[in-house]
Amino acid sequence: MALDRAKIERVFQQLGNELDTPTVLCIFGSSPAIFCGQQSRQTQDIDVWHANSVYDSGKLSRACSKVGVLYDPKGEVEPDSIYFQIVRPGIVALPKNFETETLAQFGNLKLVMPAPVILSAAKLIRANDNDIRDVVWWIQQRNIKKHQIDKAIDNFPDSQHREIAKENMVFVQLVSKGD
Repeated sequence: MALDRAKIERVFQQLGNELDTPTVLCIFGSSPAIFCGQQSRQTQDIDVWHANSVYDSGKLSRACSKVGVLYDPKGEVEPDSIYFQIVRPGIVALPKNFETETLAQFGNLKLVMPAPVILSAAKLIRANDNDIRDVVWWIQQRNIKKHQIDKAIDNFPDSQHREIAKENMVFVQLVSKGD
């Protein structure tokens, strides 16, 4: 089951109602754009950046179970499953200190996301077709300039990731109106 704007908001509302303590989830990947209205995008996972989130694992796991969402599954996931993927530095490496923006508050659940320039820079590391479409969407939605993404890329910890993202800026240049 793919998450669109209505479904993802419903999941967050239900989760916020189930949680009995204040919880902060820093979501990244495609779910922030979907939540902010990117209509052409869907996903089955909600990526949560562990380092910028504040939650009780047991309580979050139980709340996820009550609303029918998998909590941090390991291994194969059924195609119709919706799940929260808890992500720690490793394959993905966001900057250590980055600006977040609050998306919403649902009961005891506060949703935050990295600033859109950080999301865009991170997507330029992998730069598959969906990632490029996401970056273009953020650029258009938030009037992001090339130099802002360049600056965000400089904050990523891995030099190889920075190099790849800078090379993939050519895609941004194709859609930018100039700085």
